Amino acid sequence: MNIIRENRDLACFYTTKHSWRGKYKRVFSVGTHAITTYNPNTLEVTNQWPYGDICSISPVGKGQGTEFSLTFRKGSGKKSETLKFSTEHRTELLTEALRFRTDFSEGKITGRRYNCYKHHWSDTRKPVILEVTPGGIDQIDPATNKVLCSYDYRNIEGFVDIAGYQGGFCILYGGFSRLHLFASEQREEIIKSAIEHAGNFIGISLRIRKESLEFEQYLNLRFGKYSNDESVTSLAEFVVQKITPRHSEPVKRVLALTEACLVERDPATYNIATLKPLGEVFAIVCDCENPQLFTIEFIKGQIRKYSSTERDSLLASLLDGVRASGNRDVCVKMTSTHKGQRWGLLSMPVDEEVESLHLRFLAAPPNGNFADAVFRFNANISYSGVLHAVTQDGLFSENKEKLINNAITALLSQEGDIAASNAELESQFQAVRRLVASKAGFLAFTQLPKFRERLGVKVVKALKRNNDGVTHASIDMLCALMCPMHDDYDLRQEQLNKASLLSSKKFLENLLDKFNSHVDHGTGALVISSLLDFLTFALCAPYSETTEGQQFDMLLEMVASNGRTLFKLFQHPSMAIVKGAGLVMKAIIEEGDKEIATKMQDLALSEGALPRHLHTAMFTISTDQRMLTNRYVSLTWYITLKSK
Repeated sequence: MNIIRENRDLACFYTTKHSWRGKYKRVFSVGTHAITTYNPNTLEVTNQWPYGDICSISPVGKGQGTEFSLTFRKGSGKKSETLKFSTEHRTELLTEALRFRTDFSEGKITGRRYNCYKHHWSDTRKPVILEVTPGGIDQIDPATNKVLCSYDYRNIEGFVDIAGYQGGFCILYGGFSRLHLFASEQREEIIKSAIEHAGNFIGISLRIRKESLEFEQYLNLRFGKYSNDESVTSLAEFVVQKITPRHSEPVKRVLALTEACLVERDPATYNIATLKPLGEVFAIVCDCENPQLFTIEFIKGQIRKYSSTERDSLLASLLDGVRASGNRDVCVKMTSTHKGQRWGLLSMPVDEEVESLHLRFLAAPPNGNFADAVFRFNANISYSGVLHAVTQDGLFSENKEKLINNAITALLSQEGDIAASNAELESQFQAVRRLVASKAGFLAFTQLPKFRERLGVKVVKALKRNNDGVTHASIDMLCALMCPMHDDYDLRQEQLNKASLLSSKKFLENLLDKFNSHVDHGTGALVISSLLDFLTFALCAPYSETTEGQQFDMLLEMVASNGRTLFKLFQHPSMAIVKGAGLVMKAIIEEGDKEIATKMQDLALSEGALPRHLHTAMFTISTDQRMLTNRYVSLTWYITLKSK
């Protein structure tokens, strides 16, 4: 078997191969040049078929099943062979494979093209070409012949006619019934062809809605379930430049954060150009070279690239907003997600077997590359923690706690040494974070020998690098040890972890020096935000109930001695940071002695914080929980300060 060296995995799925010899687990990869299968235990290639040798890939049986077949040519002859596989993600696998259909050996499948008009967000009609393909409907620019976007059948919820709009029909798309309006004289043919293709090539049933919509209804419902005022009303706005292949130059946009969505608006008209639910954000990627560039990755595979002069403040607000919306799986990192390393969809957790395999890879990398094993682990395990973290009852059930402890030991043996790049060290901290977010990992901090000492050395060495990405990852990991991220947690274990983390005054001084430096220089919004979380878990109610008394007093005094630094944050452009600073300051005033309270009162006036909080307390009007929290913090902070 000749392996194509330049082939890169683009999408991988954990499948079962059906053979006359039995059933085998295989990682099925759709790559840049070929389809490849790997042994999941060793990552060795078991088979590879260049696209030029593939005849077809198609669903087996009618309806939404799990089986599909791959037919390919054998050798130089005309003989072909068919293999059968099965996976829970058949629809997605077939969609990814059919993107390369024009490279297949037989019937290089091209779709029928139709001239249409699209109703643009600017309320103008733009000429486009729609091509109905085996995997979806492509929207093509007639001037350049380039594909602008694809409406995959897997994400299409159906079609609906628009009454009184000649040839008008909508594609309901994206899982929240977003309406995309097109008009064509061949409307019926387009829809009929798409329904047939979806059934034959992908194995799903699409339908056209019986009831048509009026154009007025389309305008009111174009953003589906997010068409209401709450979903599109801004809580925070930032001016950005959007970088997209559709435009030769970056396009100016207002990026707005709402209660449930990330909304792009046109600055000239304030029209909504596009909208994405916060629950669909997978990761935020900061460019290492350019301090203004960042990318947002979404669970359905979309990637949006922007540039902003206030990038870090924007990202601190975005991270807070995404987590506040209930999405606990988001993280900030400096490298893009390699989707070919994930054995499944970004939109749902991987199988338990896949999780266990990647825990083992950390302890014993199959290709001898530890950095690769860490990146693979992070690509497959949710940031909110290992999902299957408790050993199940049964004779042959594997010991999950042992797997987690071995993975932690492997990560801590790499003590932030000089050899690891910043991206590699960041990925190691994010892997530890995923492990300690589980019950077994949280428990291991005080029970696994040398965990605390080794982790301390690793964090101190990391802080000395003065890299914001590495620092943020290390502190976000410490926060997962301060406050349990899993359900059914043990308060006593939380107390033990906190007591251990807060025991070294020198270590805390190290963290506060980093905090003060960033605040004074107006940099590192993400680092400031994570350190405010750390202080909140130590000093603010109700988290402070598990903080040991002497340690609480020591840290409170250390933070209070830098009161002016904290007050500076009340002018910060990120409301998430203003809120965090308000919570910490409230704890200092309520829990500190009279001398500290008096000092804070003087600083509140000299730094202008008192009138600002009075304004927020009196004039914040919102039903959103985050804004109400800010209002509550300002109100209680103001009352507390005045009454001391």
